[in-house]
Formats: sequence, structure tokens, C-alpha cells
Amino acid sequence: EVPRSVRSQISKEMARVTKGGGLVIFTDSIQLGDRPSLDATIGNFGKMNEPHYLDYTTDCLPKHFENSGLECLTKSVCSTTKTLTFKKPQMETASK
Repeated sequence: EVPRSVRSQISKEMARVTKGGGLVIFTDSIQLGDRPSLDATIGNFGKMNEPHYLDYTTDCLPKHFENSGLECLTKSVCSTTKTLTFKKPQMETASK
């Protein structure tokens, strides 16, 4: 895990290097609310030398990508893993 400000920088770089119409697929651990039955213990992972994990669990990841110009398409959760899919809009071409 990385600090919140770095998450924002990472999403901007992902958006920058993605072609118009391209997809960004982001996979990481679940966050609070993704599996409510695990919310009470989700912070335990942060006790294992992960200093930014607790902040990660409450950060709204889609906002970082949306603020970078990407559109959130899907969210899927499998066990304790979450995958988010984003699309970069096509660049409009000038009419000739």
C-alpha cells in the first residue's frame, strides 16, 4: 500500500499512458464495505507492517481514477480481492 497522495499520482499516470478507448484494470485487496462481514477485522492486515493500509481501506479509489479522466465501468469482489475497471474516453478528432 502507498500513501493516499501517491495513489492519486499513480491513477493519473495510468490515465496518461492509456490510449483513448483503452481500459485500466486495477486489482487490490478489498476495502471497508466490500464484504461487510469482514469489516470488523479488515484492519488487522495493517498490523503486519503495512502503514498505509488503514487509510487505504477507507479511501474512495474510483474518485482517484475519475479525477484523472477515467470512467468507472465495473467492480468485482472475489474473496478478499477487488477489481475495478476504468475506461479512458476516446479523443475527439477534429473535422476536416
